[in-house]
Amino acid sequence: MSPPASKIAIAVLLLGLPAPAAIADSAPKLDVTTSCNAAARGAISAGRDRESCLADEHAAEDILNQNWSKYSAADKSQCIGNVKTGGPPSYVELLSCLEVMRDAKKVREADQLAPLQMPAASPARRRR
Repeated sequence: MSPPASKIAIAVLLLGLPAPAAIADSAPKLDVTTSCNAAARGAISAGRDRESCLADEHAAEDILNQNWSKYSAADKSQCIGNVKTGGPPSYVELLSCLEVMRDAKKVREADQLAPLQMPAASPARRRR
């Protein structure tokens, strides 16, 4: 008897294994209508309606599909988990998460390559 899918998903998240959707060739399919409906209801600014939200989501989905292979499997797995937890999913949030993870990795790598520099010593005060 095989374990239920929910137990497998929990094990994948706890063990840090890449989820099957994270290693696919394209971004996961998300239903963004719920998030855009909610965004339109809570919109404070004029012009931020359901259609503009959907346009932003589709633009983010296109970018994700174009660049999906450039993101690491670990980042994809983590970001997909974040986006699908705690509220309606969003391509904009998924793209933002992946970009933050990618940029943070670049900063860490640059910090490791940069030589440690001691702050310049301030000139000693002279006594008169």
